[in-house]
Amino acid sequence: MPSLGEPGEARLGLALVILAFGILLGVLGPFGSYLGISLPVRVLHYTANMAVISAMAVAANALAARYLYRGPVPLWGSLVIALVIAPPGALVVMAHLRFFAPQVLPHVTFVELCLQTALINVLVSLVVRAVRALVHARHVAQPQAAAPVPVVAEDRRSDDILREKLPLPLRRAPILALSSEDHYLRVHTDRGQALILMSLSQAIDALGEDTGLRIHRSHWVARKAVVDSARKDGSLGVTLANGLTLPVSRSGRRLLEDARLV
Repeated sequence: MPSLGEPGEARLGLALVILAFGILLGVLGPFGSYLGISLPVRVLHYTANMAVISAMAVAANALAARYLYRGPVPLWGSLVIALVIAPPGALVVMAHLRFFAPQVLPHVTFVELCLQTALINVLVSLVVRAVRALVHARHVAQPQAAAPVPVVAEDRRSDDILREKLPLPLRRAPILALSSEDHYLRVHTDRGQALILMSLSQAIDALGEDTGLRIHRSHWVARKAVVDSARKDGSLGVTLANGLTLPVSRSGRRLLEDARLV
């Protein structure tokens, strides 16, 4: 089960998926559970299973995103996690059976529970992915629909919409560069980097056109961050204050030359 942790709407989507699956499984009574457990107890049992095992899956995906992938976990990675947590998930199911329906335990083996848990985990992972895609599509589409930006007039900085998505240690750090990665944006600061859910064009609008240059269709750099030009395999690049080197397109080169940065 992949994490839906970016926008709050996504967390709500995950909670609704968990609740819906718990109720659906309780009503259907799969794997013969309809024979030995009453409907109310089945709903409680499966909803409790979904809540605990989903929490395990979300935690595992968060760790994988941070330490293995350094970004979003791909679908196949989430499916592997769904299978890996099946045995500990089966232990959770056994504990709940012991509490909700101890009369069923003699009729089911640990291996059977592992297989059943793995199947449900994979199904839920696929559904959560679909929900996440829908939430992301709405999240990306909203800024264009709600275009009259001047209404945000209070005392907020124009780049707050970007910075509030960053981890707390990076929120006030100078932003050196932005790099687009699929539907996500990698924000490079002088204190580190983070991956957020935002398009490159939205981030540039938030920072302001005058603060930097879009040197490539996938990269933007702050004017003050460029310290040198670089060449790799005959192609031009720029080196930033943090040592990062980014590629430069032909149009980006003209912008850099006009700004006298190369």
